Amino acid sequence: MTLVDGRRFVIAMALVGWSANAHAQSAEAEALFRDARVLIQRGQLAAGCEKFAASAELEPSVGTLLNLGDCREKLGKLASAWAAFRKAESMSKRSGGDGRREAEARRRATALEPRLSHLVVAVPTGLAHLVVRRDDEVIESAVWNTPVPIDPGSYTISAEAPGYLPWRRTIEIDAKAGLQTVQLPALDPRPIASVPLPIALPEPPRTTYVTTRRARTWSATRELSVGLGIAGAAAVGTGVYFGVRSNELRARADASCPAATCSDAGALHDNARAQTDATRANILYAAGGAGVATALVLWLVGAPSDETSVRPMFGDHQAGMSLTGSF
Repeated sequence: MTLVDGRRFVIAMALVGWSANAHAQSAEAEALFRDARVLIQRGQLAAGCEKFAASAELEPSVGTLLNLGDCREKLGKLASAWAAFRKAESMSKRSGGDGRREAEARRRATALEPRLSHLVVAVPTGLAHLVVRRDDEVIESAVWNTPVPIDPGSYTISAEAPGYLPWRRTIEIDAKAGLQTVQLPALDPRPIASVPLPIALPEPPRTTYVTTRRARTWSATRELSVGLGIAGAAAVGTGVYFGVRSNELRARADASCPAATCSDAGALHDNARAQTDATRANILYAAGGAGVATALVLWLVGAPSDETSVRPMFGDHQAGMSLTGSF
């Protein structure tokens, strides 16, 4: 592959090769670095740049940063290339004894500076909790109102704060060196939701009440008394049945065994059944009598009210009648 500015690329690669003995990278970073060189040799400059960037992120090294800056410069990302060269220069200076690569990184960064584009995001002060972003990246408040090198391309500048409407604007940064400013306006407060006024309802039509009377017999209490009376009568009737059967069994037992002592099993069985039926009859007599007595009391005290209200109703476009009372 024929590379633009091949002389500088050869110098950078020579410096990287010389540094391999001075600093060994991690296995992952080294593998990414070698893949990047193979991709660039095949002419896949963008893919090679991504590999160099991944290697530098895992373990930054001067050689990787020099190669990253070189390929980004060839892609036209001058601000990113300048940042990579400056970082390589700083690392070389801190490590010491690597003057050649430090000088090369400084030379490359200095040569790019006149060609850089800069962006200033001008932010008014006084708004609390304001968040400013360039695309999805938050711009720290320390960087506000400061010219920052930026690669050519399209960017969306946005701002938001609690209680205010968000703001955004898309800008284009061209490859020509220059300074571009984006001025954030004062954010508009969010409108307060209005509360609708209550709707006045029309007055209901006037109603004339006419009271009439009619005699009635039934009420809920008297209906209950009738039910209790029927149940009580049924209990008494059942008691009569068991009483009659008890007498019949007792008479049959006495006929089979008239003496005071008896060994007849049939007579003894009839006598036991007679006693059981007699007990049942007595219980039913008592329950039935109580039911009938209660029913009588409820019938007397449960006389219904005989007042009923008949209410004619008139409106603007209607007429009718309602009937109310105790039933």
